[in-house]
Amino acid sequence: MADKQKLVTISAQELQKKIQEEPEIILINVLEKKYHQDCHISGSINIPLDLIIEKTASWSKDKELIVYCASLSCPKSQEAYHILKDLGFEHVFNYQGGIKEWFQKGFEITGPCKSEYLHKH
Repeated sequence: MADKQKLVTISAQELQKKIQEEPEIILINVLEKKYHQDCHISGSINIPLDLIIEKTASWSKDKELIVYCASLSCPKSQEAYHILKDLGFEHVFNYQGGIKEWFQKGFEITGPCKSEYLHKH
């Protein structure tokens, strides 16, 4: 894996703007299904990290993809970012704040959001 690639990140505010202005972006929650079901950014799809290669292999490489996971301390979105870049995707962004930051900023979410980590500051 090419870890030398610079991680291209996106802030919560930039992501919120993209969601509103570019409906064709694909927002991917890379957490396990149970965490996605509990709380996710509205409109995002769930592809757990261990399935990312299998699920995206046939996708057009020019799609704009944004990956996220739980929080700043969660490494899964960075791993997914590098995997997708290695697969040849050209437009990949990592939203590092994850669902925790998104939820705490009061942006649009789906799910009951009961996981304890979401409520810690």
